[in-house]
Amino acid sequence: MTISILTQTRDFSIQQNLIPHNWQDYADIPFVIPAMCFPWEIFKPIEREYYTLLYLHLKNERAHDPSNEIQPALFSITEEEDKSASSLFHLPSTGRKPHPFMPFFRAFELASLQYIEVMVESVYLQVKSNPLFATMCGFTEKIPSYRSFARFDQIMTTNGLWEKARLLVVEYNKGEGVVETNEEAAAVDTSHIEAEATLNKTRKTCSCEGNCDCPRVLTDDNVGVMRKSNAVSYIAHKLSMVCGVRSGLPLTREVFKGNTPDGKTLEPTLETFKAEHPEMAEQLSFILADGIYQTPENQKVTKDVLQAKLVAPINPRNRKDKPTTARGLKNQPVRHSHLYQWT
Repeated sequence: MTISILTQTRDFSIQQNLIPHNWQDYADIPFVIPAMCFPWEIFKPIEREYYTLLYLHLKNERAHDPSNEIQPALFSITEEEDKSASSLFHLPSTGRKPHPFMPFFRAFELASLQYIEVMVESVYLQVKSNPLFATMCGFTEKIPSYRSFARFDQIMTTNGLWEKARLLVVEYNKGEGVVETNEEAAAVDTSHIEAEATLNKTRKTCSCEGNCDCPRVLTDDNVGVMRKSNAVSYIAHKLSMVCGVRSGLPLTREVFKGNTPDGKTLEPTLETFKAEHPEMAEQLSFILADGIYQTPENQKVTKDVLQAKLVAPINPRNRKDKPTTARGLKNQPVRHSHLYQWT
């Protein structure tokens, strides 16, 4: 595959001068082809909103320090940036410019392809120590500071921009036919994500020195002990997902404490799926799930939320031996032999 062939199949949103001349030598590195071919332009709405929020964030940050006046041209955007962003706030013609949005965004999105934890510190170190990764993300000049990476993630997280980006990708996949929108069935399952937190650890909410009676809050109020076996457990979050049966790609996700039973995650997950993808929810007839979901409550939830049927194996934990009155079988239990229960 050559660059000319790639340009015929996908318009590059990454600048041509970011592509190494001998890029074929790096094609087997996981992040190279996605960095060059993914349609990053679909995130332009997120970019515009980010610049506005960056302006407000720094304005509020410096308002507490009267000796530091905000430079009037601090938030100028380069000419290559989307001109429609200028309607969001005044853009002076001179002054110090902010770090561009897209290199930060690519770095956080592509870092997972390097099999590393997508956290501020790990992403920053990957950009700082890997010149090819930094170039493919779009960092062509001096690498921004760790504080800039942390500020970017803070703005994206606290304002729900990561979530908006997720929805944009799902909608793009639906429009491209990667995810079929007329399926009769969807699958539900859970996974765990190890938490970077200590269970029940608290922090102060005040600036008092030493011990005080001010209220304390949990450093992470959404973690729990998830036990994979008698010998293996994690401090984790539990992720519940709805996936398309044909594509296998996640459409919706909800996050719970790690110790939340799988069967208790179904209702919030289906409610979110219905809210985010109402046109798909109307066409579903079946929800496929593991046996742990097979309870009368979840059967009712599936019907009430989606007007669909829950299809799951009978959960052995919920099966009870039933005595028989047949002569000669007094002490022999009767067990069901069918494997699936349709509700």
